[in-house]
Amino acid sequence: MGINLLENGAERRHIFYDADAHPDVRESIAFLLPLPALKLGVIFYTWVHAKGTEEQGRAGSALIVYGEGVGEPIFEIHDDIGVPDSMGFDDWHVGPARFSLSDDMMKAKVSFAGNRASIDYDWTGLNPSYGFADNRDGCPQWLAWDRTEQGGHIVGTLTIDGVEHPLDGYAHRDHSWGMRDWGGATHWKWWNILAEGGTAIHAMEVQGFGKTTLHGYVQKDGVIGTITEFDADMTLDERFVHTEIRATIRDDEGRTTEITGRRGGDLQWPVSPRLWIHEAAMFTTVDGVDGVGYIECAWPPEYIAHHRTDGVEIGGRTAMTLDRD
Repeated sequence: MGINLLENGAERRHIFYDADAHPDVRESIAFLLPLPALKLGVIFYTWVHAKGTEEQGRAGSALIVYGEGVGEPIFEIHDDIGVPDSMGFDDWHVGPARFSLSDDMMKAKVSFAGNRASIDYDWTGLNPSYGFADNRDGCPQWLAWDRTEQGGHIVGTLTIDGVEHPLDGYAHRDHSWGMRDWGGATHWKWWNILAEGGTAIHAMEVQGFGKTTLHGYVQKDGVIGTITEFDADMTLDERFVHTEIRATIRDDEGRTTEITGRRGGDLQWPVSPRLWIHEAAMFTTVDGVDGVGYIECAWPPEYIAHHRTDGVEIGGRTAMTLDRD
């Protein structure tokens, strides 16, 4: 049955200046690069809040590089930058970040000129952009009014401390707009797997308000289908970070897909006092074929603290949270 497709131009900018807006109304775009062979994961992130100042939205951008390949994670964050309503995602520039997305949502250019880390690459979509609102289980309104997910291929360069790393691989893209209540969930799995032959998988299982919802797609062998079942398991280390994953996915095309993943590089990120996310760039297989994955799990910090066994107290990078409350 496939997925319900978005109209051309559906991902133009949605959030504009509103002096009366709720402070949690925001729009964000992220590109997630799993580079497990380098023991790295890379996040390009940009956002804009409706409630800004001087009749402009309040925007920001970030480049985050993490994993054993870099040691201490690099966080280069720029925030509280006014942007006019006339600036859209066809030509977005916030701080050192530059970004453009084509109206058919299949092409993008991304760059960020940071102090220690920089990126510059072209991204080409592997599958159609998938919108939650028009597909299975809709979009939980505390998470966003709508959000999209899309796998892609990139060609470009990542530079860390003056060392250039050529990029010719995969990156997942997500885009959300509306309310963002980081305390709205008790747990989620946000898994993105990419492999040769145009294989692209997005699965998001969300637990909140006593209900579990399932969102996502499987594209393989030239056919895309909506996920109907997601049976996942993980191996967690002493930090409560997933080092191995296993999943069986069934879709409405009648297919079963088997996924495994193993550690490449990971990050514990306290995005909010209410929620921590554990990111992992992983080596993966899809039905035995090698690929890469960007595998995220979210938990309340108290739950992580209860299960951690490495003796490290939950404190974290409070200056790097995305939730100011």
